[in-house]
Amino acid sequence: MRRSKHTRIVVIAGLWVSLSGAHAGTECPPVTRVGLSDLGYSSFREANGKIGGISVDVVNEIARRTGCKFEFLWFPRQRLFVELEAGRIDMTMAALRTPERDVYARYLPYAYLQYDLVLSNTPGRPYTSLGDFVARGTGRLNVTRGMNYDAAVETQLSLLAAAGRLEVVNDFETVFGKLEMGRADGTLATPPIYTKYLKSGNLKDRTSVITLPEATPRFTGVYLSKKTVSTAARMRYAAALKTMVSEQVLPALYAKYFDDATVKRLARQANGPLLAALSAPE
Repeated sequence: MRRSKHTRIVVIAGLWVSLSGAHAGTECPPVTRVGLSDLGYSSFREANGKIGGISVDVVNEIARRTGCKFEFLWFPRQRLFVELEAGRIDMTMAALRTPERDVYARYLPYAYLQYDLVLSNTPGRPYTSLGDFVARGTGRLNVTRGMNYDAAVETQLSLLAAAGRLEVVNDFETVFGKLEMGRADGTLATPPIYTKYLKSGNLKDRTSVITLPEATPRFTGVYLSKKTVSTAARMRYAAALKTMVSEQVLPALYAKYFDDATVKRLARQANGPLLAALSAPE
């Protein structure tokens, strides 16, 4: 049976863990509603409907450090930011920063991500970039609604669209399902996304992952609603994230889902810019 597009799953994650938690009630909302969507190991739904993934682990650690309570809700990726803009949720995870989102929400980064090109294996000389795939290839790329890419990547996607070689679909489950059935030739995804699908599906030995020169490491992080999240709560969450970054918590969380090489890649960027951004959250 197909799941509902909008699933409400309540997980109260909040522990009074220190003396500082005694005044958390003045800084924490009664509950912070966290919107999540299909992003591979970043956030996923298990067979029983329970939401899991790195984003859930990060929120649970914020809860442990702040004493605040959180509720997880599931949406299609494109719908997620509509809900945030409307103030029907308070927080999103694993989000790239964009000017459009900055209008209605405030950003707190906690890690880096970078897009790769995932392609079905084909005979001949392997591709070296997205531009190479656009120029020499004939295959069709499938990408997911609601995702944001580097300007150089967007340029190449525009060329694919003009050539009739680009299709936009609702979620990554659809993308990788089409790859498995041979109805798509590739996609753009980050390691947390494609690692889950290539590990659990029948694509592991039928695909290649190409590091894109067109894509650069970018912040991934939290967006907090300007309508519903107070300055005090935002500062409390920023302080928790800052200590998590300085204590290298994210690589430890990644180790639950990835091999050592992927953990090292995801954690290879210097933490200085993240700490600076969290020291003076807007």
